[in-house]
Amino acid sequence: MSDDFRRPVPLALAALAIVGWLLVSYFWSQAADLRTQMDDGLKRAELAREGLAADLQNLQKAAGAAADLDKQAKDAQAALAEAVSARAAAQNELAELTKQISEAKLAVSGAQEEAGAKTRDLQSVDAKLQGENDQLGVVEGQITAAQAKYADLDRQIEDATRRLSDLQSQVDTLQQAVDAAKAAQEAKPK
Repeated sequence: MSDDFRRPVPLALAALAIVGWLLVSYFWSQAADLRTQMDDGLKRAELAREGLAADLQNLQKAAGAAADLDKQAKDAQAALAEAVSARAAAQNELAELTKQISEAKLAVSGAQEEAGAKTRDLQSVDAKLQGENDQLGVVEGQITAAQAKYADLDRQIEDATRRLSDLQSQVDTLQQAVDAAKAAQEAKPK
């Protein structure tokens, strides 16, 4: 048998068999590596598919949330428009009220000046009537009542003006009475 192995054909066949087995073992190891890589690739593809499915669900939820947010934004814009309109109306009302208040202040100021003038007139009449003691109590009571009414002038301007006119008429009557009394005293013999 040792001679058979020394012949070139069996040596070539043996070498070819060894090379074949080496190639088979190499391809087998490559096939195993390829199978392992394919299994890893399938696992990664499955994980990627699951991730994409989760992302798809999240996107679908986000799309629903975006629609809700869009509706809320539209509702908020409508509410904002109403608020702006209400604010403009309130500003117009405030401007009108401010104008009315200014006019009322001017009217009150004029009435106060008139009341001050009337008060000065009454004080002048009071100074003229100082000599008449019997008439002084009545006139002072009327002046005090008139002055107390002037303190409440902001609320009762028209009423105070009417009463002041009545008071002036009474003062004129009293003045006539005083003048008549003076004339009567001067007519008395000395």
